[in-house]
Amino acid sequence: MLGFFIVAIAAAGAGFYSYRSWGLGWGITCGVIVLIILWAVLGLILRQLINKRQMVIQGIMGDAQNKVNRQLELFNRRPPSSYNAAKQILEKIQFEAIRKSLVELEGFKKFYKWNSMLSKQVNAMKIQLYYQLREYDKVDELLPKALLLDPQSIGIKLARMYKNDDPKLDKFFRLKCWRFKGENGAFLASVYAWIKLKQNAPEKAMEALKNAQKTSDNQVLLENISRLSNGKVKHFSNSGFGDSWYALALEEPKMKNQRQTGRPF
Repeated sequence: MLGFFIVAIAAAGAGFYSYRSWGLGWGITCGVIVLIILWAVLGLILRQLINKRQMVIQGIMGDAQNKVNRQLELFNRRPPSSYNAAKQILEKIQFEAIRKSLVELEGFKKFYKWNSMLSKQVNAMKIQLYYQLREYDKVDELLPKALLLDPQSIGIKLARMYKNDDPKLDKFFRLKCWRFKGENGAFLASVYAWIKLKQNAPEKAMEALKNAQKTSDNQVLLENISRLSNGKVKHFSNSGFGDSWYALALEEPKMKNQRQTGRPF
């Protein structure tokens, strides 16, 4: 917001000076030109500063992923004592990286005064990180202050509304999820359908899936429509969405029998 005021004042000054020198028409024209140029320059500078910090965060998460991959290779050579033991080791690596990323995100605060929307964008990133840490109280605190644009963030919102028994869940889905088409639309409709089945509202689940089918031929979507059509509600499954689904923590992934596979990974 501060950036806009500074640019507006500078543009007004340029416009007034031009008006005094060349008349009203040139005054307005020069003011608008200066406004556009200064706003573009300010935006470019901010993007460069923000991108540098984003690169740091991406580096932190990338390093963590490399550590996870190396740990998985180690597990393949020397299987851990149990799935839970392996899970704890991997989560420790991931959680350390997430907390480092949250610290880095605090560095964006100094840019908030220059861009009023930045805080909402940063809050959206924080939400996904806190959600992975299972710190749901912080997620709930940030959700009203975040700009939710991507399907994963919208999915998190749906999941939290379900967990909190929020009566506005249906309205939120109608207002926010209709614009998503294709794979993203199929994913959000499937998340909503899963919730509706848990709430004993299969007709709303089917309605959401059918609407998503108009713009998507996603296989998971089609299979779930078939299951509900044939009364096989208990066979409804979003596991085909993989990490996107399990990241919402509504279900735990089913592990293969360790005795059959010989290894948990």
